[in-house]
Amino acid sequence: MKKVVFLLPFLLSGCAWLAPHYKRPEVALPKTCDGVGAVARDDREWWQRYGDPVLDQLESEAQQRSDDIALAKTSLSQAQAQYSYAFANQLPSISVAGSDAYGKFADGKVRAMGQSFQFPNKTSNFGFVGGMLNYELDLWGKNASLSQAAKAGVKGAAYAQDAARLSVAAGVAKLYFSLRALDRNVAILKDSIRTQDDILALVQHQYDVGAVDALLLQDATERRDTVHAALPDMEDQRNNAESALSVLVGRSPQDLIQTGIARGQEIDNLKVPDPTLSVLPSELLERRPDIAMHEQMLIASNFNIGYARAAYFPSISLASLAGVNNIDIDNLYRATSRSWTLGAAMAAPVLDFGRTQSGVKLAKANKNQQVILYQQSIRTAFKEVRDALLAQNTASERDADNIARDEAAQQKLHLTTLRLNQGYASQIDVLAAQSTVQLTELSRVKARLQRLDASVDLYKATGGGFTASAVEGKNR
Repeated sequence: MKKVVFLLPFLLSGCAWLAPHYKRPEVALPKTCDGVGAVARDDREWWQRYGDPVLDQLESEAQQRSDDIALAKTSLSQAQAQYSYAFANQLPSISVAGSDAYGKFADGKVRAMGQSFQFPNKTSNFGFVGGMLNYELDLWGKNASLSQAAKAGVKGAAYAQDAARLSVAAGVAKLYFSLRALDRNVAILKDSIRTQDDILALVQHQYDVGAVDALLLQDATERRDTVHAALPDMEDQRNNAESALSVLVGRSPQDLIQTGIARGQEIDNLKVPDPTLSVLPSELLERRPDIAMHEQMLIASNFNIGYARAAYFPSISLASLAGVNNIDIDNLYRATSRSWTLGAAMAAPVLDFGRTQSGVKLAKANKNQQVILYQQSIRTAFKEVRDALLAQNTASERDADNIARDEAAQQKLHLTTLRLNQGYASQIDVLAAQSTVQLTELSRVKARLQRLDASVDLYKATGGGFTASAVEGKNR
């Protein structure tokens, strides 16, 4: 018995030695991305760089109420419970056992629980109360492998939660920017409607006095009708964007119907962050929550191989029973007889018709699948970084071009107005110049929205301030 007690700490510390040694798959990484170096900065609350308090409030609301984040949190709770269950399987289980028998023994004596009892020659109770201990020796690391796999699952679920937070934050920012762009487009279209109405009224007057023909009047009418038809579609897009943003931030149905989204900075006044990387390419593996999640899934599949291999070896279980017994259950605690037993059982596979082998093959195939998914997540990450950088550059150039075009249209309107005041231009010339300005403003809003969206994509592609070490510190 002393030897068993001495060996118990070693028996409890099962080692997952049948699992393959884990080594992170090697992937060739670039030193820079399109020649852009990394600038050290804190991107954990990157949305604050746009300088809009309303956006900051929406992001805070989404992080607290979003359904996507809440679902990811429940997945983390499930993974933690699964790990607790797997870890508990490595420890002994202790339970209470009891029995009561009622009857009469003809010879007045019986042996039970390793003891000899003298019964009175009358109908009596024979009772027992004690404790039972069961433990499976984890010599092959089966339970340890399962525990380590569940532990990796907890880390993976934590990374998945951070990925959900980043995705929601990016979605809120892009929807908010779209909403502000649509607000501006609706205002421009309303101005354009007034301009086209005025142009049509002047052309109609000219047609009535015979100054222009019916073709020119028809052209003016079609332009006016086109602008009028565009406004309801634009307003529908704005309403849909507002509803989608309300759902994404997790507002209740009552708030969704009765409360609109607050407005902050005009889209032209929103700051566009500097389009530089905050991490080096070699650091991207540690700064993308989806990559970290896939690696933990790979680690879990690696330990699952050890769990499957353990089925080739015998399982050994220990059981111990100790307690007190008495002839009369009513006087159990005055019993003079105590008993204990200690036993062991072993079950070894002999012929399972390839079931264990199939389990090992399945575990290995799952690991190979996780390797592919892990490598694919890395490729996707660098693709998104590259696309975001290129989109930043092209959107910045497009935005600058549209600003120049808008300024030129504004200058033309100013000069045409001066010519009107001096009698060298007509009112219709001024209205035509105003129409040109409105068209360039629509293009400018579109270019600014593309530039803002590209900056959000870059923050998301580089992890948005995520660090794997910070998440591991929370879940140890």
